[in-house]
Amino acid sequence: MSSYQASLLSISFMTYMVMAGLLTQIGIVIKPMSVYLGMGITDAAAMFSYLTGGTLLGTFISMAVYSRFEIRHILRVTYAIFLVVLAALVFLDVRNPFVVSFYLFVLGTCCGTGLSGGAVLISKVFNENKRASAFIATDCAFSASGFIFPSMATMIIAANMQWTAAYGLAGVIAALVFISTFILKYPKGDLAEADKANTPGARFNWKEVMTPRVVLMGFALGVYLFAQSTFLTWSPSYLQQTFGLSAAESGAAVGNYWGPSVFGLITAAILVNKIPARVMLVAVSIIAILVTFYLSITHNPRVFLTLTLGFGFLTSCVYKLGISVGSQQVKNSPAVLVTFLLTCGTVGSTISPALSAAIVDRFGVASAMVMTVLGFTAVCIAIVACLILEKIENTKSTKEIYS
Repeated sequence: MSSYQASLLSISFMTYMVMAGLLTQIGIVIKPMSVYLGMGITDAAAMFSYLTGGTLLGTFISMAVYSRFEIRHILRVTYAIFLVVLAALVFLDVRNPFVVSFYLFVLGTCCGTGLSGGAVLISKVFNENKRASAFIATDCAFSASGFIFPSMATMIIAANMQWTAAYGLAGVIAALVFISTFILKYPKGDLAEADKANTPGARFNWKEVMTPRVVLMGFALGVYLFAQSTFLTWSPSYLQQTFGLSAAESGAAVGNYWGPSVFGLITAAILVNKIPARVMLVAVSIIAILVTFYLSITHNPRVFLTLTLGFGFLTSCVYKLGISVGSQQVKNSPAVLVTFLLTCGTVGSTISPALSAAIVDRFGVASAMVMTVLGFTAVCIAIVACLILEKIENTKSTKEIYS
């Protein structure tokens, strides 16, 4: 790996870390946030749909801007806005749900746009052989942040500081990305490359991108993030209500997932060079179904917390393996394909807080565990269907070549 690739990969890492700094703390800050705003815990959980909804908008914006403007300029504007709004959230004591919702929405929009930029950087800098490892490596950064930020959030809340202070930590990483846009060389966007090539083929075609295989993989990514977000949001509350654990004890479920997932992703990044990404993707999807099913039926909280360690280690690579395989469903992997797949994933994480809160409010917190199992089952079915279609179309193309 060249120094150029390493520097841009580090920027990709940081765009994912900023997103993780906001999303992975949701399960920890729900209760203090509800007290801060004077509302119920399910209402507070539903408010995070503004954060994930903003992320969805950010990925939609990315589908347009990254094919038209330079990545460097987009990231510079994105993280400048992010830092201003985050400063307002942290330093202005505004206990108004509408204002806080607006802050979360803008922060989510910036995160969605920035994270898409990190994914586009990888698709531009690495070839197909190295792309899967690079995508998995970015999830290592996300997962490491998923352990660090919630752990620090727990300490901040235990020290009787405001929950907003925990979110302020993400601003440090965002500032580094902002500074990098002034000192590092970034690749050009798709439009600039198309103009340089002066060929129609250099521009993307929606009909080529929106194939059944891409749609199936996009669906799988969306349901995966829905299931993952549902589990991480409600597992602390599930442990408190079902087993009577304290807030500190139940909060360990989030850290237990994200901590080992770093090592799982490192292991996956190594194995994907020896085992086909498609085989790994199906295998870990099946493992996810088995683990979440057992988590939903166990009556021992210690077993639950211990098994969560394995859950994070074994299954956290699903998302990036899915993006890697999905990005190979269209030739040359245009930026709009990568951002479309990210958008699909973001749809899942966007609807998760509100939808899971509504279901939990009606059927009880145990229903969150059932949703997790059903979600991973749907993910596995969609992935297998995509790969079957890929196999059929590849076989058909081979026959046409030799006929």
